[in-house]
Amino acid sequence: MAQRRMGIIVFVLCFCLCLLPRAARAASTTDAKEPISTEQNCSLTISYCSNGIAFSALPVRLYKIADVSADYQYTLTPSFAASNLILNGIQTVGEWNVIRVTLESFILANEVAADLNTVTDLEGKASFDTLKPGLYLAIAERAIQDETTYVFGSALIALPGLGTDGLWQYQVDVTAKSEMIPPSEEDKKIELKVLKLWKGDNGSHARPATIEVEIFRNGTSYQTVTLSEENHWTYTWSAEDDGSDWKVVERNIPTGYTMTVEERETAFVLTNTFDHDVPKPPETGDTANIMLWVILMIVSGSSLIIFGITGKRNRV
Repeated sequence: MAQRRMGIIVFVLCFCLCLLPRAARAASTTDAKEPISTEQNCSLTISYCSNGIAFSALPVRLYKIADVSADYQYTLTPSFAASNLILNGIQTVGEWNVIRVTLESFILANEVAADLNTVTDLEGKASFDTLKPGLYLAIAERAIQDETTYVFGSALIALPGLGTDGLWQYQVDVTAKSEMIPPSEEDKKIELKVLKLWKGDNGSHARPATIEVEIFRNGTSYQTVTLSEENHWTYTWSAEDDGSDWKVVERNIPTGYTMTVEERETAFVLTNTFDHDVPKPPETGDTANIMLWVILMIVSGSSLIIFGITGKRNRV
């Protein structure tokens, strides 16, 4: 019990830190005074503003990733059940970031349709009503203003959120941070890399000899490459450094494995974990250094990691 409570405290501290430099407070979820009312509707408002500009008519997609129980246990929705992601028991911002990126890859690979689509109003706000409690992923399109590209990172948002009074708030308002990308310099190049890691199979016969990885640039297929022991399960490519949005998708994930995607600046790490044991949350390679993850997330524009993600629960 003490270890689990410490995990909750660590997450709350991480959530506060990820909103830097603006001071923020989040109530310790051990102070929750009530279970979640799973039948009560929630509303969500996300503000997309940057550099004094409110981005109106900005397309925003909302996906429901998981339902949540009264004692705060997640169950993946049918649209995302095939991802086999474990959402319960996650304790660090880094782990949630891996979940977020993996979900983006899953949506791209499977052409998952959004549950809701909207555009921002004149104040740059995207509003969603009559949402059932659960975990949601919001993805906004890029915006261009005076030759500068504004990128709003995707956001994992838990509904409802916990108020400082220990009561659940079914109306949640959050603000997205953005990354500004200036016009690209002529002939400037960037080197990107994809790396495949294997976990838990000890090189068993379950591991295929090769895998196919499809690379996407701004949502469009760029190329498909084959990874194997021969190329050390890696591939590197060079492209124009113009702020393009790069994603990687593993095709035909082998049976018995759960795949996660982690972004490390210009590198993409695909990890296939063999599921012969009780599944564990994806590891980031450094769960102790939370501040490093916070800095990386701020730089990438992923500001809305989780809002009120943890709750007082009956432990698994």
